Amino acid sequence: MNPAVQKLLVDRPYFYATAMGPTVYAYTKDEWGIGGSQPSGNYSVHTATGLVVVTALMTIPAFGAPVMLIIALATLNIVVAVFGLLGTVLFTGGWLLGIRSLRREMRAAGLRRLNGLPKPRFALTDDQARAWFESNPSPIAITRENFPDSTQPFPGDAPST
Repeated sequence: MNPAVQKLLVDRPYFYATAMGPTVYAYTKDEWGIGGSQPSGNYSVHTATGLVVVTALMTIPAFGAPVMLIIALATLNIVVAVFGLLGTVLFTGGWLLGIRSLRREMRAAGLRRLNGLPKPRFALTDDQARAWFESNPSPIAITRENFPDSTQPFPGDAPST
């Protein structure tokens, strides 16, 4: 990943989203979990139930592919060994990613519950979130640090030339 993008994802204090209503919520990276649109990562599953199903479907091939690889190596069947190795890498890697994502979502759900936040459904741009927070007073300061991708100038910014 590009270091500049990595820095933005790591150093960014909040990600913004709505739940099922018009209210905008600010989430830390740890509170986000597997929300509507990911602030980081490239997942196509947006619910814990969907992730459990995908991970469960990968369980059998994740354990079967290494067994197939061992049998193919024992019988010196090179073609099956290549497919076994490919399946081991893909399915086991996907299964481990699914397990890690489920653990992350469980931690995020606990943090959201403690802070009274709903599950994020629809991610917002910094400009959309900033407009909402400007019209609805909140403890989140309207600063460049809290809205790093905002295209509008902030008070105290140098004028554009």
